[in-house]
Amino acid sequence: MNITTGTREKGVYVIRTVGTQTWAEDSAQAHGVRLELMDGLQSIAVCKLEVPGAVAAEERGTEVAEAIEPWTRTLRYLAVVRRLRGHLDSARRLLDEAEDAEEYGRPMDDVDAPALRAMATVQERKQADPGDDYDLAPLARLIVARMERQINEGLRKALAFAPDPTEGPIHPAWELPGLGGMPGKSLAQEVARDLLAGWASVRDLRDPLITWAVQDAGLTRTEVQQRTSVSRSTINRLLPA
Repeated sequence: MNITTGTREKGVYVIRTVGTQTWAEDSAQAHGVRLELMDGLQSIAVCKLEVPGAVAAEERGTEVAEAIEPWTRTLRYLAVVRRLRGHLDSARRLLDEAEDAEEYGRPMDDVDAPALRAMATVQERKQADPGDDYDLAPLARLIVARMERQINEGLRKALAFAPDPTEGPIHPAWELPGLGGMPGKSLAQEVARDLLAGWASVRDLRDPLITWAVQDAGLTRTEVQQRTSVSRSTINRLLPA
């Protein structure tokens, strides 16, 4: 892991600060090390450890920074997912506004309509933008559906690149960046939630994937069973006789 003392515009690295640290939850202070995992100028996670002595704090910081390195690709995907979730919340609010306007035959708010169009891709605007503010619900539905797909794709990618958590667990002191001086959420807990969501998304693809593999791609039922360890009875249930 690349460890520095200041920000950089590109790359994944850790900013290490040794000295008196303050824990926001109770304002306690102690000597230790603060680590901030960065992706360019964006903060991904923060870790503060109480360690007496400057040399010991540097060494402990280096150890914890190196231990998080296998997780960095997963954490970068999940950082994007978190940003997308914020955009999705806004898009869903605008969808509600657009559907109300559609139901009552009135235009969307002068602020909301441009905001909704700004979220749309060129293709989405070509497909569903009617040119006025009375019928923007179809455009809003396309935007929400795209963001939901992007979030699911991000979760699957995060899961695909995640290391074995039993071999290299995330140190419990790592947190997501907090707001307004408040402590952030536990990084390990949030990653666990997101990886479980990614696993559930992949699991839900199993049945249509097996059906497609046999019916369209031409794999045999035996090969599907060998590749997936899914029982033959389950495969037969999914496919016509």
